Amino acid sequence: MIYQVQLVKGLFRPDDRFYQLDHAEEIRGLWSRISLLIIVSTALYFLSGLLGIQSESVSAYLADVGNTEFEGQKMLFAIGSATWGLLYPLLILFLPALLFWTFLEVDFRKLLVLQSFVFVIYLIEVCLLILLNVTLAIPRDSSPFSLGVLAQYVTENELITSFFSFITLFHIWAMTLQYKFLKRSSEKSPRFVLLLILAITIALWLFSALFTSIHVDRLF
Repeated sequence: MIYQVQLVKGLFRPDDRFYQLDHAEEIRGLWSRISLLIIVSTALYFLSGLLGIQSESVSAYLADVGNTEFEGQKMLFAIGSATWGLLYPLLILFLPALLFWTFLEVDFRKLLVLQSFVFVIYLIEVCLLILLNVTLAIPRDSSPFSLGVLAQYVTENELITSFFSFITLFHIWAMTLQYKFLKRSSEKSPRFVLLLILAITIALWLFSALFTSIHVDRLF
């Protein structure tokens, strides 16, 4: 069976697509889709950087600089955001796929297809976060789709609130897709599959929270 990668259909008709993917002998369109995801991710994060999203600590550092230097530093921040947008899909696509391949013994190419579906969900979330920030000035930590809002009522610790801001409806959606496919494709027990997904996802949440909680102004 030949499987043609179709990312949108994979999101909204997962059972049919996962059945075809599980029985596929040849996968077509994978690398072109991955390349497209990387391009879109880089562009979105560059736009986010230009709009100054997640730049609070940098803004404090640039408060006293002139307009020309400010614009230059703003562009550097946007380039830095774009660099993260380039690296982030590589992290999300390849690291979980490698771990799933190691522990669950599922075909690596099929795992990359699965993680491509996951990353499309993450990009949908990024688009909505940009929209919320631009129109309503709502940052990631206060996103109505995450537990970050609840965490702010419990603690003022920035790392903790940042961590909970990554626990979103979109990430739960992504984990559900992962579980559906891996439970079908792996011979391991469903409990082991679920625990592995949780462990990898929590580790990524923690890394993302640490990364986004860096105070640039304290580095100077």
